[in-house]
Amino acid sequence: MTISQWTDLPLVLTSEQAAAVLQLTRRTITNMLDRGDLRGVKVGKEWRISRAELVRFVEADEAPKNHIQQASGGFDIDAAPVVVDEGGILVVQAQPLEDLTDFVQRERDQRTAEQIRQVRP
Repeated sequence: MTISQWTDLPLVLTSEQAAAVLQLTRRTITNMLDRGDLRGVKVGKEWRISRAELVRFVEADEAPKNHIQQASGGFDIDAAPVVVDEGGILVVQAQPLEDLTDFVQRERDQRTAEQIRQVRP
């Protein structure tokens, strides 16, 4: 898709069209929509993204703060890291990286201590 201005785009784009505009894969766009990084409307099994949303996303002053699905209640980027059990998979929700390293070490120590307590009645 070749465009020279935002107004050259249709008012509503498919995820495939949005991917072409942002020079990403369709899967990346779908993941961004699922996480809430990009806002859209799901029509059946297909996503639709407004031209205004693409402009907002590209011209935003800062990166989106919501890197976790809004359906799970959102995530405060300034909050301490949290471990969430999502269907048996532990997901660490943390920002920035320095905090994550410390958190992972504390979490490992805590789980090791719990395992030792379970072995020693």
